[in-house]
Amino acid sequence: MGKIRISENEKGLLHALGRFPDLSIEELSKYTRYKWSNTVVKKLEELREKCMLFGPFYDLYHDKLCKNPFHKLVCILELAQDYETAISYLTLIEPLWWISPILSHKKVLIAVFYSSDNEEMEALLQLLKDNNILSDYDIRVLHSRKLSECADLSGDPSPSLHNLLDPCDVPDMSLEHHHTSWSECDISVLPYLLLGFKNAKLIEILRQEKKQYRLWTYEQVRYSREKMIENGLIKKSYTFFPFPRRECAEFDLFFKTRDPALIPRILYNFARGGRVHKEYAVSGDWGLISCTSHPLFLTDLMSELDQIEEITEKEVYQTRSLRGNYFVRHFLSFTNFQVETQTLEYPYHLYREKIKEKLESECLIHE
Repeated sequence: MGKIRISENEKGLLHALGRFPDLSIEELSKYTRYKWSNTVVKKLEELREKCMLFGPFYDLYHDKLCKNPFHKLVCILELAQDYETAISYLTLIEPLWWISPILSHKKVLIAVFYSSDNEEMEALLQLLKDNNILSDYDIRVLHSRKLSECADLSGDPSPSLHNLLDPCDVPDMSLEHHHTSWSECDISVLPYLLLGFKNAKLIEILRQEKKQYRLWTYEQVRYSREKMIENGLIKKSYTFFPFPRRECAEFDLFFKTRDPALIPRILYNFARGGRVHKEYAVSGDWGLISCTSHPLFLTDLMSELDQIEEITEKEVYQTRSLRGNYFVRHFLSFTNFQVETQTLEYPYHLYREKIKEKLESECLIHE
């Protein structure tokens, strides 16, 4: 199952990056069997070329971004039009983070948006439904931080789920609040770090910002990054596949339980220590787990979960292996952030106007 294509030394290097993403090259060499820093640099480049390693990225803890309410939404979208048409409308909504196509007999997408007004965001999706772009939608608001756990490349490719209800020390997933004033430079640099723009190299970010006529100095950009890390707005991370990418299955699992207090425990125990990459969060009375695993783990997943009486509902959405142009990762702009008030409110009326204009130009609008 899943023929290993990387050496034990390379596995050790990936494990170190996954557990300690802030280590310098020199420090990484101490956590691995490589004696020289230049060997570590070379190996990292080789792993990137093999599409085994991605990053660094920076995860956003959105609860600390602004004073006004600010949410992260996971939206399950059933399409009434083809993928290209639906995506062309969804990308008109500025706070889109990413879109992924789902393997289904229907045309289904999962999209993640940030939101300063959940009712306005739902109204936009309803507008798309009313005009036959979407046939249905379901919005799930994250009520916790989303945590991640890198795969153990020596772990079980199809780990048992019999331990889901075992007592455990669940990491703190609670949302916090805005307590640091962010500057214009901070907000300008942030989108590049989230996207991992050119491996999040500050000199590349600086060059790109100069093209936008923002004349920051290198020290300003460096200070902004360090400030955002130290105050908990962002956290550095790397992603690596548990198997060569073509051999992986990617899916999102949503579940409900008889006792909602069990959700964090199940999230934490799920596939823990296995050869599975996972991210997890709480969304109201739903638990959400996003996984990359061997396909056999997904094949047996539903039957395994059926044996756990405490889980009352479950939904699995498998990502299409051939995403093509249907996978979208947006450059998340924060141009509406007001430094003076430390608030971020999106102009939903403008998105509505853009959608209506496009519907009218394509003769699709329904009054």
